[in-house]
Amino acid sequence: MQQKKWRKTALALSAFLFVLWWALGTGATLAWFSDSDSVRNEFRFGLLDLDVSYKNDIVTDYTPLSGATEVFYDEALYEPGYTQVVYLKIDNNGDVDFNYKVAVTVSDFTNGTNAWGEPIYLPDYLRYGVVFAESEEALRQAVKDRLAARNQADNYWGKLGTWSEDSPYTFEAGETAHYAALIVYMPEEVGNAANYRGFTEPRVELGITVFAQQANAPMN
Repeated sequence: MQQKKWRKTALALSAFLFVLWWALGTGATLAWFSDSDSVRNEFRFGLLDLDVSYKNDIVTDYTPLSGATEVFYDEALYEPGYTQVVYLKIDNNGDVDFNYKVAVTVSDFTNGTNAWGEPIYLPDYLRYGVVFAESEEALRQAVKDRLAARNQADNYWGKLGTWSEDSPYTFEAGETAHYAALIVYMPEEVGNAANYRGFTEPRVELGITVFAQQANAPMN
């Protein structure tokens, strides 16, 4: 009886050793030692942050824009050839490069009536242009007076409320300020269609929007 039990134990042990031999020889390798390691990658979001200051004929030092800032002279009496110029200083306070563009927008308006009894929507008779520069000196050289400003802006004229072309200068992080001149004027060819009659004078309030987007991304 004891001998039979020993034989069964020996057979079971032999089977186990055979399976172990098969695994070591032809199957998966058994590993006694194990270890692991990992690498942590840190991702940091870039900061796109710009500030815009302005000056004009009245405000002669660059002053930060605010929501209530009267950048353009709202009481201007527009006539053919009348021109206003506002200068912008743009600062990159973030740590990413960006491209930018501007728009002169209509904040408020009052319609009038022309000599033929037709309504006058003054923004229809105004145009705006922009001159971009990488330095204040470059802008000063390009925009020496109103006539020069209008001539320099020939490639950027647009209707109020529409975006200008993108600035040709990418604003790199850590770079000094960029500058722009915004020119709003009534073309000389505007005739009596904008010549009002009656008691209600056409007027318009203008605003400014500067849009920036990370460099190499398609501008909206």
